[in-house]
Amino acid sequence: TKHTRIQAKKLAAFRRKLKQMTKRNGGKPLQSVIKGLNPLLRGFSQYFRIADASRAFRQIASWLRRRLRSVQLKLWKKASRLHRWLRQRGYKGKFVYMNMTSWRSARSPLASYAMPNSWFNELGLVNLEDVRTGNVPSIYAG
Repeated sequence: TKHTRIQAKKLAAFRRKLKQMTKRNGGKPLQSVIKGLNPLLRGFSQYFRIADASRAFRQIASWLRRRLRSVQLKLWKKASRLHRWLRQRGYKGKFVYMNMTSWRSARSPLASYAMPNSWFNELGLVNLEDVRTGNVPSIYAG
């Protein structure tokens, strides 16, 4: 059996496009950033779903969620806002100071607890991990 992959160049171009749309200095609410991303994600996933791309889709999805966490942290500006959000979600642990503008902070356990993957689904972000790839039946298969 042959395996079809997405070209590295195509993946890199897609990531560049996503990166450009999720700039942290955009100042737009996360909801509107997601609204702009969804058509792009939907189109990319539908175009490339015939490839064996589940791993690539999973990597892009997790990287994108981290970018969006980073955007939201930047919008909150102060760690106290994150802490308030965590308290509302029932977090009981200790808080550590974190730099809200750092890319590294978007990977912290506190950021993941405050903005779990399910939260992005609730906001309506298209989840590339849900797209079935590979053996997609074609209408042209004879």
